[in-house]
Amino acid sequence: MKNKLYAILLLLGAIFCTISGAFIVFSEECEQVSGEVLRLHIPANSNSAEDQKVKTELRDYLLDEFGRELGECRDLEEAEERAEELLPEIERKSTEFLAERGFDYGARAELVSMYFTTREYDRLILPAGNYKALRVTLGSGEGENWWCVIFPQLCIPAVSEKQDTDDNSSQILETFGKPQKITVKFAIYELLSRLFA
Repeated sequence: MKNKLYAILLLLGAIFCTISGAFIVFSEECEQVSGEVLRLHIPANSNSAEDQKVKTELRDYLLDEFGRELGECRDLEEAEERAEELLPEIERKSTEFLAERGFDYGARAELVSMYFTTREYDRLILPAGNYKALRVTLGSGEGENWWCVIFPQLCIPAVSEKQDTDDNSSQILETFGKPQKITVKFAIYELLSRLFA
C-alpha cells in the first residue's frame, strides 16, 4: 500500500513539474511580448451611438495617417520615440477631425504604460500585462474603448483588409495568433500575474 501511495505521489509530482514548467515558459513569452509591442488605445467620450461611431471613424483616420509610419519602425524603442514626436500632430489632427464632424470635446494624445487584461482581436490574442500604448482619449474618455497593436503592424490589416505582415508581426502571430490550442492558459496567467504583481 505504501509503495502504491509513493508511486502516486511521484506521478503527481512529475505532472505538477511538467505543467508548471510549461506555464513558466508561457509566462516568459507573455512578458516578452508586452515588451515588444506598442498598442493604440482609443477611449470614446461616451457610449452614445454618435460618440462610438466617431471613435471608429477616427480610428480609421489615425491608422491611415500614422499607422504605417509607426508600424514600420525597427523596434519598440524607435516606435515609442516616433510616437512621442507625433503626439502634438496626432492630438491636433484628432481634434480637427472631431470638430469637422460637429464634436467640440476634442482629443488628448499621450504615450502611457498601462495594464491590459487578456484581449482577443481578429487574428490575435494578447496576454494580460503592462504595455506601452499610444492613447488618444476623446472628450471625457468615459465610453467604451478600441485597441489594437500599432507596432508591429497588426491592426492595419484589420482595418484595411490587407493581410501582409512583417517579421515582427509574424513572430507575434506565431506565438499568440488564433486559434490558440489552449486559450484557458491566458486566464490562468492573468489570475496568477495579478496575485503576484
